[in-house]
Amino acid sequence: MTTLPADAVVDRRTRPKDRKQRILIKAAELFRASGYAAVAMSDIAAGVGIGPSALYRHYRNKQELLLAAFDQALSRYEEAVRGVDDPFEVARNVVGIAAQSQTLDALWSRDKGHVGPVARSDLRVRIVEVSETIAAAIAKDAPPDAVPADAAAWSILAMVNWPGHRPLPVPPGDRDRVLSAAVRAAVECARRPDSSPDMAPRVTDLPVPMDPGAGLLPVARREAVLNAAITMFAVHGYSNVSLDDIGDVVGIAGPSVYNHFSSKRELLACGLDRAVAAMWLELGQVLSRSVDAAQALDDLLACYARFAQAHWDLIAVSLSHSVALDDEALLALARAYQDYVGEWRRLVQACRPELRSDEAHALVELALAVINGVVRVDNLRGPVLPGHAQLLAKAVLNAPLAV
Repeated sequence: MTTLPADAVVDRRTRPKDRKQRILIKAAELFRASGYAAVAMSDIAAGVGIGPSALYRHYRNKQELLLAAFDQALSRYEEAVRGVDDPFEVARNVVGIAAQSQTLDALWSRDKGHVGPVARSDLRVRIVEVSETIAAAIAKDAPPDAVPADAAAWSILAMVNWPGHRPLPVPPGDRDRVLSAAVRAAVECARRPDSSPDMAPRVTDLPVPMDPGAGLLPVARREAVLNAAITMFAVHGYSNVSLDDIGDVVGIAGPSVYNHFSSKRELLACGLDRAVAAMWLELGQVLSRSVDAAQALDDLLACYARFAQAHWDLIAVSLSHSVALDDEALLALARAYQDYVGEWRRLVQACRPELRSDEAHALVELALAVINGVVRVDNLRGPVLPGHAQLLAKAVLNAPLAV
């Protein structure tokens, strides 16, 4: 007599009606936390508490699960914005579904390269259409010299997706309250006359080209390899870039990269260390020349907006691909980031003493999310973007929080 596997018996007798949805939720969580490439179908099955055979009855492979995760998150956003032309109602609707769909940006930024080109193109069109719908609502009756509605729309999407990158440091019951206030502040910012500071671009403000072979390469081979690698990681995804790919851009054989870096992971870690060091250097300079917290915050916003646009590739890599670091490097990066945000939080609390520490921290996270979000949108990057990003982020830091 043939004995059925234990999981097959349990599956037939107690299979929950929402098992397919549970599988999808768990898969999206694991993809977000560890990256698509690091997650096996057996990990997903174990996370749901079923055997692999039960999993394959619902999804044929891991790519199908990733596509389903993208589709479900996008469908929620599409439903939230469909047929709504009031900007504040659109904002409320988007915040309302954020908790269920906050993995979208993390997955798209890091793992879109794992779906085929046709599916990826279709998903990109849908994301842009959601943004355009939000922008159209914001632009209605807005003054002509306001912050562009498309920049505001992408900033809103960046904020509602931010918890997929880093959880907001407030109790769960306060999350939507803080997020709603920040999103509303961005809408209001884009519906009043623009008062952007004079931010005439310098050469070093111009964004890194998406083609890592464009322009001149450093003579120092190690620097050329590092610069090319970071941009390629940002454009194509860390797991989709080989040492041979990097070598082709720099003009060396792939194995020659090992003359400068011990591994692709070391390349990633070095790039992220550079980003953190640059951010701390600018923060120190701002604090040393500021006479009060308000001036320091204004200057920090301007400096960070310029830095983020100029190095959008570092921003993209730090948000989406740092999971590839080893545990020690990841912990060091997290500590450096928390210390950096802590400096901003201290300044915000000095300007707004009515805020709790966690509320000020959350507003800083969302203000940085605004800047980090808009600089990663290819068609937004340009001479005026840092000024607009600064205004939107400042509005978020000043957002009144309802009790």
